[in-house]
Amino acid sequence: MKLTVLGSGSLFPYPNRGNSGYLIQSSKTTILLDGGSGTLRKIADFGLDYSSINVICYTHLHIDHTIDLIPLLFALKNDRNVKKPKRIQIIAPISFINFFNKLYKIYYKWIHTDDIILDINELKPKNTLNIENIRITAGNTNHTKNSLSYKIDNSINSIFYTGDTDFTKDLVITGKNSDLVLMECSFPDNNKVDNHLTPIECGKLAQMINCKKLILTHFFPINENNDDLIINSVRKHYNGQIILAKDGNSYIP
Repeated sequence: MKLTVLGSGSLFPYPNRGNSGYLIQSSKTTILLDGGSGTLRKIADFGLDYSSINVICYTHLHIDHTIDLIPLLFALKNDRNVKKPKRIQIIAPISFINFFNKLYKIYYKWIHTDDIILDINELKPKNTLNIENIRITAGNTNHTKNSLSYKIDNSINSIFYTGDTDFTKDLVITGKNSDLVLMECSFPDNNKVDNHLTPIECGKLAQMINCKKLILTHFFPINENNDDLIINSVRKHYNGQIILAKDGNSYIP
């Protein structure tokens, strides 16, 4: 599997960091993890094929993680180069169907087509779903009601995505022994905000998870230009490889 960072920032517009979005490519499956504003354009900017996406995993329903679903469906409907019929599996927390139905009612005439088939799966923590050679396991997070993390396994390696979250040992349960962990690191240690992580918390969790590689992401502007402080804080507890995500960079577990 290969992970490409489409957006490593937060809800605030900030140079070089877009809203949350990540693409995982494997031999048979292309997974979009979240998709905030600008995700679709970033896919093109980084030379990737948006039409290859056949799975979308949403961690929660905040706009900076979901809003580009409508532009994606609009593009797929109207792009004559997209092979149709096309089927997309959407994996999301409980209440996503209600959320999507409201959007669908608003944008119906622009996105509806019988050629794009959406299979929506609402998962709860500990639920699993097998798609081709990939196994996706949902986990609990501490962010919003029903918000999820995802562990994605194939026969070779594994990626664990925390989504937005505060410190919780539920992340350890789901992500244990993952090869690569993609973990939010929103705020600095001296400015803790509820429902999000700080570098020292990231280090503690990564060590407990026992991952080989830790990629930190979802940086708010207040946590910019703090690279050395972030790494040094994480290193107090975690002994593995530490990477600060950058939009456009790709990583192998």
